[in-house]
Amino acid sequence: MKTKRDTSTVRRILGCALVHKYYLFGGLIAVMIGTALSMIAPILVGRAVDGVVYGGTDFALVARYCVVAAACVTASGVLVWLGNVLLSVLAYLTARDVRVALFRKLLSVPMPAVEKYSRGDLMMRMSTFGENLTDGLYQGVLQLSAGAVTLLVTVVCMYTLNWAMATIIVCLTPVSAFVAAWIARKNRTTFARQSENMGRMSGTAEEFIAGTRVLRAYGRVSDSEEVIEKLNRDLFKSGLASQYAGAQVNPVSRIVNNVVYAVVTVAGGLFIIGSGAEGWATAAGAALTVGALSAFLTYANQFARPFNDVTSVTAELQTASAAGKKIFEIMDIPDEDKGGAAPLELPVDGIVFDDVAFSYTPERPFIEGMTFRADKGRKVAIVGTTGSGKTTVINLIMRFYDITGGRLTMGGRDASDYARADVRKAFGMVLQDTWLFSGTVRENIAYGKPDATEEEIREAARAAHLDKFISTLAHGYDTVISAEGEELSEGQKQLITIARVFLARPDMLILDEATASVDAMTERAVQAAFAEICRGKTTFVVAHRLSTIRDSDLILVMDGGRIVEQGDHETLVREKGLYYRMLRAAQG
Repeated sequence: MKTKRDTSTVRRILGCALVHKYYLFGGLIAVMIGTALSMIAPILVGRAVDGVVYGGTDFALVARYCVVAAACVTASGVLVWLGNVLLSVLAYLTARDVRVALFRKLLSVPMPAVEKYSRGDLMMRMSTFGENLTDGLYQGVLQLSAGAVTLLVTVVCMYTLNWAMATIIVCLTPVSAFVAAWIARKNRTTFARQSENMGRMSGTAEEFIAGTRVLRAYGRVSDSEEVIEKLNRDLFKSGLASQYAGAQVNPVSRIVNNVVYAVVTVAGGLFIIGSGAEGWATAAGAALTVGALSAFLTYANQFARPFNDVTSVTAELQTASAAGKKIFEIMDIPDEDKGGAAPLELPVDGIVFDDVAFSYTPERPFIEGMTFRADKGRKVAIVGTTGSGKTTVINLIMRFYDITGGRLTMGGRDASDYARADVRKAFGMVLQDTWLFSGTVRENIAYGKPDATEEEIREAARAAHLDKFISTLAHGYDTVISAEGEELSEGQKQLITIARVFLARPDMLILDEATASVDAMTERAVQAAFAEICRGKTTFVVAHRLSTIRDSDLILVMDGGRIVEQGDHETLVREKGLYYRMLRAAQG
């Protein structure tokens, strides 16, 4: 069963390469013709030797043989070089295609499926595993094609020269191949283990690097070093095992090949001795000349080379197969949208939760019996203690997750009738965790509207109370910031994401702790700006600062995955329930 999976993986890898079939077949043809031409040279050299040994002083004939042999070798070198260039371009293009396809896939698969993998693991699959796949493809195709031609042409040439000697070589040389194949088959799992350890090492290292401040703050540097050291030891052991597995083959193959070479030399000498007028070799139709023996010695070495390369070819293909499995594991995840979705008409006329249930794992229900209605243009606030389910509700509205019970409708239709991409385009989001990318401040603000004019960008910055800060930067809106935003405070990064929303002006808004990282004075100004942009738009607000949601049309109070209270601020205060207690606690 495992062999079938491996074969399927190799076929899929070749399928990726066939997209660029002109480079593939062009490279193969060039390598094959070049390799075939190099196989002609030994015959010509052998005839030149015979011309000297048996032909007296006909040096003109010898020179012609030598010139033709040199031309064959030169043409062979040029063609093999061209084949290498074409196949290396093929490997580059295939690696590019795999990375792009994997990135697109990650954006189209369900969020729960993506969240099973660490960020480092996903980066490993996109970068290192992608390179391993294409490098293995390149080396494998190159060596296999050259090896196949070498074997075929060598066999034909040898049997043309002397059937008996050819039979000896053909029968003895493949012994090393069987030995190599047996060792490689026995050590197949070693390469897969190395890939797995490499993924774990990369993923953990990236997580620790991202959280280096937390590690230092909590004095867990030594603990993290121990974890990395253990993973590094595991990677070292599996890597060493892989190297050992590959290194086992060559010594055995070379010993067998040296024995074969010695046998061919001795047998060739005997055949020459028996090639007289009445010799036993002549009687058997197996007469041999000195020049033919020199050609045979070259062919014996050439015939053995593909078998010697079994080690590297096997290692390359197994590495490519292991990397391919990691990549295709992601590629085989079904897309979250399967087509045939209804168009989402904007503005959305109401979002309704009707007895909605949801669980991250089947055995542990989380959201139960959730019922509320968010009419068009209303502001709905969601409050509650940590872990009560506030962010989960937002994830359900955005269809990052699908409900497991009840009904969620948008505009009177099941949310599942719409494409997730259409639903998400209808919303603008400002989250507590900011996201920036390497580029200018202008580019980061215009992310939601790339064709925005300069005035629109500046207007959005002013609305987010960001314009004054930008004016203090060395290059203003053209100041380049990093993806991590080390040059900015948390509040400044948050204001940039807020400016994005002002610029994009979406149909609906989601504000998840949108002002959590700004000071009180800035918060009041931003809230006033939000009031302007939210006018007439359906808005969902997740907040810990209850003072920011007093004007909400509907407040949902959550506890333990349930809505325990709902109503406007005045109604909830009068009821003196959980909301009232949270408000009193916030006021001190």
